Amino acid sequence: MNRFMVWMGLGSLLVLFSVSIASAEMPRYVTSSGVPESPVVWHETLEAGWQESRRRDVPMVIYITSENCKYCDAMKRDTWCERTVRQRLARGFVAIRLNPKRNSATLSRIDVQTYPTTLVGIPEGKIIGHRKGYQPPAALHGLLTEAKNRRLLRR
Repeated sequence: MNRFMVWMGLGSLLVLFSVSIASAEMPRYVTSSGVPESPVVWHETLEAGWQESRRRDVPMVIYITSENCKYCDAMKRDTWCERTVRQRLARGFVAIRLNPKRNSATLSRIDVQTYPTTLVGIPEGKIIGHRKGYQPPAALHGLLTEAKNRRLLRR
């Protein structure tokens, strides 16, 4: 009888847990005017992101991350979620996120020595910006500005 009661209790907890997860909403970013802000769309392959970059004629930000990387996690938490970074990416860049597990063939052609690594590429297929390691929001803004200026000079 005791085992039956334990299993019934565990089953009830699992049902409650799954219901609470199913009803939880994804976080929504809201502007100061109360209007929901569109989150950045991250492409999971270089090919899909590059195609979008050519279609929109905007540079690509390629974020190369790895599993179990505390600096990658910190950048995801501190930099990519920062409001001004999100706005800037959504307006003028195509965001691409690559990791060795999902993108091994692509990353075998790129010399990645440090995780995270952030690259900026132009629709023509050239890399015009490169940073190794954790980039706080201010440093990332510097990279994005530098890349935009270099792209303007190429035209």
